[in-house]
Amino acid sequence: MTEYTNVTPDLSIPQLWCDFNAWGLSGEANDNCYYSLHREELGRIGSPSGARVFIYDDDIADDGQPEVFGCVAVLEPVSFRGKAHIRARPVAGPWYRGPKFWGAGA
Repeated sequence: MTEYTNVTPDLSIPQLWCDFNAWGLSGEANDNCYYSLHREELGRIGSPSGARVFIYDDDIADDGQPEVFGCVAVLEPVSFRGKAHIRARPVAGPWYRGPKFWGAGA
């Protein structure tokens, strides 16, 4: 079961949209990584291998207000389906769920 907190992650790390449905696609045992990341945002990070990011997706709170949920992850290079890709490996700890805490609308 995923534990959530409303304490925002470190604002110095980049925020990177992630499709949380694209999980564990490598077929490796115990693969908890995510594979569908926003390519433009990923490109802005520069040399991403080893970078810490906050991966997130948009959601709606019980009260109907927009929110995000996500976690801090480390980016890793991987060969997936015969091509080079970057995947996001979550760092242990609670996930954030709450208002968008960066950029417009924060």
